[in-house]
Amino acid sequence: MTQGTDEILWLLISTSLVMLTIPGVALFYGGMVRKKNVLNTMAMPLSALAVVSIEWLCVGDALVYGRGGNAELGLAHSAGSMWSLYPAIAASLALALVAGAIVERVRFLFFLIFGMLWIAVVFGPLSFWLWGGGWLGRLGSLDFAGGAVIHISAGMTALVTAMAIGPRKGYGHVEMIPNHLPFSFLGAGLLWVGWFGLSTGAAPVSMTVVTSAFVATQMSCVAAALTWMVAEWLQRDKPTALGMASGAVAGLVAIASGAGYVSPLSAVVIGIGAGGLCYMAVNYVKLILGYDDSLDVFGMHGVGGFWGMVATGLFASTGTNPAGSDGLFYGYPYQFFAQMVAAIFAALFAAGASLLLVKGLSLGLSPRVAGEEETVGLDLTQHGEKGYS
Repeated sequence: MTQGTDEILWLLISTSLVMLTIPGVALFYGGMVRKKNVLNTMAMPLSALAVVSIEWLCVGDALVYGRGGNAELGLAHSAGSMWSLYPAIAASLALALVAGAIVERVRFLFFLIFGMLWIAVVFGPLSFWLWGGGWLGRLGSLDFAGGAVIHISAGMTALVTAMAIGPRKGYGHVEMIPNHLPFSFLGAGLLWVGWFGLSTGAAPVSMTVVTSAFVATQMSCVAAALTWMVAEWLQRDKPTALGMASGAVAGLVAIASGAGYVSPLSAVVIGIGAGGLCYMAVNYVKLILGYDDSLDVFGMHGVGGFWGMVATGLFASTGTNPAGSDGLFYGYPYQFFAQMVAAIFAALFAAGASLLLVKGLSLGLSPRVAGEEETVGLDLTQHGEKGYS
């Protein structure tokens, strides 16, 4: 096999793996909401995949890579359409994550319209600036598989949209019990498997780098799961299955930026940091600020993605990937600076643009269902069906 053939083959495999993240999010989120909203919650990631795939086919590549972008990636022409599909699924994942912050009270139509605009206004520009030859890429900022493009953007959007739309009816006073935690556990498993495609297929790299990214992804994931488990055990005397699954997801998020740039040992440290920081964000920051991020998208993806970008600036090593740069701990302080600039700018840009978008769209279309509809549940009022009879 030639190198080009290897790249095309791995692109096919990794794209298939990335597809698993969409049903993974649907199950992970669907199990954590109340039973009257389970189908609506699961429908949002699947609808995101549908609308974004069409949108990306029409405008996505032109927006991010410009004309001839696929050729610049060095892939054979036959892989061009497949390369279009890969970032389309990644964009769908980012929008699916945003849904988790506003489920159980947002109108389905509002989510679809907001989502299509968000891809063009927020996700597309960030993708270009970091992946398509834009200013952050030229600055030297590294984002191997979407720490800023996917996770910081989704996490910050989740925070501002949750605050703008307001809390769920009865939030803080009514018990909101997950309807099916085994769903969430299965969803986390699908995310785990799918992440091997997400964190290794974002760029045409050698199979040596792919292998390294595989190992780094696994190490960060398990380290974060164990860290979350220990933190919960110390605080609450019992570790929960959902906590371990949440920690695993936090580790996956944090390694996205640096999967192809850091060693397995560094990935363990990144995972430990992700488990601790995301645990604190979910359990303390949310209570302090008082916002209703339904499924802790900001705490998991915003915080985890930011930490991952910063950690890449600390632990990146050319010994892992000669195409990258050494980080601060390997003698190159500039890389840490470039990562901080990208992380901070991505957070501020995503938050500001998303807030303007949701406020502007709300002038003509109410983002929330009526109070009575929220009480009955969005499965019936938005879709006319029940998850459980």
